[in-house]
Amino acid sequence: MTPKLTLFLPLEIDKAEELAAVDSRSAELFHQWSVHEIASAAVIQNSTAFAGHNLRADKTEKALAELISIGIQVERSNGQGEFGRLMAARFNRDNFNTGLNDLKRIPARLLDPELISKGGFVFPNGEWNFEFKRQLSAQLNPFTEKFVTNDGKEFTLTNQQARTFSVFRGELDESMDVQALAGTGKTYLIERMVDSLSRYRPLLLAYTQVQLQALMARIGPNRVTGMTFGQLATECLERDQSKPYRRAGKRAWSTHQLAPSLAAERLGFGPVGSMAPWQVAQTCNRMVMRFCFSRDTTLDTRHIPPLDTKLSELDKIALAQYAQVFWQQTIEPTDPRIEMPLRGYHRIKHLALALDTFIDPGYTHIIIDESHDLTWPMCAFLDRCPQPVITLGDACQRLDGNLSKRSPATRSREVVHSIRAGRQIEGVVNTLIDQNPVVRVAHMEGSRERDTKVIYYDNAEIPTEPATILCNSEWGLFEWFQRLGNAGAKFSLLPGADKAFRLFVLDCIELFNKSVRPSHSALFKYTSWASLVKDMAKDDLAFIRIERMLKKGYKATDFEASLLWLDATGRAPIKLGRVADARNTEVDTVMLAPDLLSRIESGDRMGAAKALAAIYTGGTRARFKLIVPGEVRDWATDLSAKSKKS
Repeated sequence: MTPKLTLFLPLEIDKAEELAAVDSRSAELFHQWSVHEIASAAVIQNSTAFAGHNLRADKTEKALAELISIGIQVERSNGQGEFGRLMAARFNRDNFNTGLNDLKRIPARLLDPELISKGGFVFPNGEWNFEFKRQLSAQLNPFTEKFVTNDGKEFTLTNQQARTFSVFRGELDESMDVQALAGTGKTYLIERMVDSLSRYRPLLLAYTQVQLQALMARIGPNRVTGMTFGQLATECLERDQSKPYRRAGKRAWSTHQLAPSLAAERLGFGPVGSMAPWQVAQTCNRMVMRFCFSRDTTLDTRHIPPLDTKLSELDKIALAQYAQVFWQQTIEPTDPRIEMPLRGYHRIKHLALALDTFIDPGYTHIIIDESHDLTWPMCAFLDRCPQPVITLGDACQRLDGNLSKRSPATRSREVVHSIRAGRQIEGVVNTLIDQNPVVRVAHMEGSRERDTKVIYYDNAEIPTEPATILCNSEWGLFEWFQRLGNAGAKFSLLPGADKAFRLFVLDCIELFNKSVRPSHSALFKYTSWASLVKDMAKDDLAFIRIERMLKKGYKATDFEASLLWLDATGRAPIKLGRVADARNTEVDTVMLAPDLLSRIESGDRMGAAKALAAIYTGGTRARFKLIVPGEVRDWATDLSAKSKKS
């Protein structure tokens, strides 16, 4: 985790941006600047001269030192302001802007006014101090606290990481919940925890297989056992050989589906009110899902979702009874021929309710990464486990807004110092934290050893440099996919976005033109375009634009034409996806699409939390540049206020 030495240029970002502006006058500015500021500007303008060189930073620093020496000599010989006049005549704004955008590749960065005022970058005689980058790097390096592993290996942590780690290591038999904001080094902290448990047998848990694989790759092979929440639930539920009906078999395969009509037939469902049996089965499926993600221990009428059909009280009771049958035949079927699909969330809820289940006592500690993904049922199960359970997560990243919490008796710690993004990001991120109605955490502290430029836009333009565009939903993804294709821009889809996107688009076209029932999970419940329109927010601009496009005759052939611009290798300069697809990544430049500024109904605290989590999660993927809608902070404030209205 030791950072590479960075070349620090003694020029403020505000002055650099003033010089880069199209209406700036370099001669006037240079007349006001010092020799080292003018030399820094010249080095930035010519920074690409050493592009691709193995010693680029050293070459650039040598050029800076020589320019400062020349500037001092010119000023002594010809008077103050002469060096600025000479360099203004050689100034090229386009090259300067290119150089500004290229600084991170040197690597180099500008200094803030506080550090410039402290000096140290030049000696008293004005000549450049070649030790400055080493001295300042050591001063800014947040990894200041030294520790030693059981086998004698030394490692360092940030101050906040160290305080959390010391509590963990001092009381290994105690559970702990660590609230760590995005980019604060959760995975690195887990690595160090595993190092400390080399004489024990910890179990690592993560929400998805992708998260687990990434974590295990960091930890190293054969050092620790890892499982997803669903895999753990399966192991615990199927351990008891006297209960063979708990075995999932092919019912747990993601490809195993059962049409609502077939489910109704196998479960013996009849009509309820005006609902046909297949509609009853479909509604029961939704009720079971709501039950699985809730804290409730019984499934009843409160889990009935909003329906177009009006139900009497007797109808609701009948529907709840059918839902109970649906649930029981899913988790513990009485006849193996029923073959109800069994998903991870079913197993986790079953695990929480089945008091005879337990984690293998051979595991001494349970460590959970991205614990904000824990559901209430999973939290309930973990809180009754005898082993110490250490959870590390970020409540601000709970994308569905349904944040679960550990037992109040669990020790808690916070880590808020980012090692991913610079302090410039604080203005956006901390506004989102403040306005989230279901989260109470401390503000993020940006890194002092990195700059993250924040750019606010009024109109969302296609980026002219490599960037990752993040959208809120499939509708925003569809809109930007078509927009990039129409512009002839080479782009790639993020790994999570590419799997079902083609199906989503083709389902949209078929539903709009022929009312063909979709297969995509986001569209499956709609039998007509009109029913979809009824569900969509009236101000969802991405959906409105897609609908307008379909009304103009957009067809599958148009989609195929846009696919020609898609780079399947994943190496295109522009990458496109949803926030959910990027949640476990970090990239140099992120652009947040306008559809992330979603709207809610008055009093919808969960909706507000969901919307704010999406912006926060997307924005905190950025290392060096974040491009956001100009009204994002006002939007967050208005959203929070609306969520509190009754």
